[in-house]
Amino acid sequence: MRKIKIQSILAAIAGLLLATGCSSSFLDTDPTDAVSSEKVPVPENAEALVNGAWYNLFDYSSTYANIGYRALQCLDDMMASDVVSRPKYGFNSSYQFDDIAISSNSRTEFAWYLMYKTIDNCNTALSIKGDSEELRKAQGQALVLRAFCYLHLVQHYQFTYLKDKDAPCVPIYTEPSNNTTVPKGKSTVAQVYQRIFEDLALAQDYLKNYVRSGDNQKFKPDLAVVNGLLARAYLLTGQWEEAAKAAASARKDYSLMTTTAEYEGFNNISNQEWIWGFPQIPSQSDASYNFYYLDATYVGAYSSFMADPHLKDTFVEGDIRLPLFQWMREGYLGYKKFHMRADDTADLALMRAAEMYLIEAEANVRDGMELSQAVIPLNTLRNARGVVDYDVAGKSREDVINEILLERRRELWGEGFGITDILRTQKAVERTALSEEMQKTEVDCWQEGGGFAKRNPLGHWFLRFPDTTPFTANSTYYLYAIPQKEINANPNL
Repeated sequence: MRKIKIQSILAAIAGLLLATGCSSSFLDTDPTDAVSSEKVPVPENAEALVNGAWYNLFDYSSTYANIGYRALQCLDDMMASDVVSRPKYGFNSSYQFDDIAISSNSRTEFAWYLMYKTIDNCNTALSIKGDSEELRKAQGQALVLRAFCYLHLVQHYQFTYLKDKDAPCVPIYTEPSNNTTVPKGKSTVAQVYQRIFEDLALAQDYLKNYVRSGDNQKFKPDLAVVNGLLARAYLLTGQWEEAAKAAASARKDYSLMTTTAEYEGFNNISNQEWIWGFPQIPSQSDASYNFYYLDATYVGAYSSFMADPHLKDTFVEGDIRLPLFQWMREGYLGYKKFHMRADDTADLALMRAAEMYLIEAEANVRDGMELSQAVIPLNTLRNARGVVDYDVAGKSREDVINEILLERRRELWGEGFGITDILRTQKAVERTALSEEMQKTEVDCWQEGGGFAKRNPLGHWFLRFPDTTPFTANSTYYLYAIPQKEINANPNL
């Protein structure tokens, strides 16, 4: 890892370093600039460091298309099957597999240092000595955030655990970096997951008495968040029974949305389904703009993010999500799942109860449970969305898994699960362009000036890898590259 002094980290992340006794969200006040290095390793600064790590993860930026973790969620969906890129400012290069897999690309560098700067700040908080309840709470949240970052890294820099758990992945750092830090080589996929499970196990102990004081504290990890991350990690490592149990624990206190009005907007951390999220206020809202930016001409859809019409065709009448699709000008299909609020901000979702129901159902099926019982969580979600039970009669186990995976695509669209689901299931990206006839039939009336817009065709317009080969499973185009700058600086890679 690049050697980064604590002073420069804190200056770069603009701190958000407030008194730990504050009764409301740390976002209620503008961030301060830094904490001096001699004050860092003391217990009363632990929460400030964790808050600073949060700010770094979501607001560290290199361009307006690279603002924090939300940018990585966006490009993950752009690389997959269900988002069509409208050729506007945003993530076109990700849609064309022409950025994150290239070691010299600026977005590749942004992705790497975003994670490792956040990890380093967590490491600093965890290095503080003491035994107070407040320190343990702050360090428990640092452990969760560090585990979250390593879970992101292990999913993006190497193929899935179930393909090759011994493959080299990324370096593991658990101590704060300084001028004497020796850069490390790659740990294996299995070793990174071991680090994740150990961090989450310790976080469970540290956070066992922690209760959030309200919805505005949902950015702070609690036991539900720990269980949700465990559910993800267990699913990724094939520990099906444990995945189902952790998912059920994570979502037990959260209810599902049942109306279109509840589902539309997707911008408020107080949403009854949100287990974990990141709040935004006008003075600290850069992270909102990655996805929620609304072009005045394209109200209801991000300027470059559009839905694949083929995905819309998988929804059935009565589904509360179906009315949110809308044909836009130039022949693109918008999805009004996301909106800015009146003050041009939007809170960001990191974990929802719906995902946990889907993890539970998938794990049940993969674990060999009788199918009618295994799909109960899936049907709970379907019923909440206005859809009848999925009938397993005559279905194979593979059929049911494929249906659950399709439901993940419908339910989690735009939330950053696209390419990681393709990687973990060892599938290929699937993109199909609508025929010219279909385009004329469906949206001719929406074309600017009338007629068929050949320059911006409906459906997908990038259908092969940059080298013109077909999309395949386990392609290196799906993986993030380590930045060339890091390779040059670290001989142990």
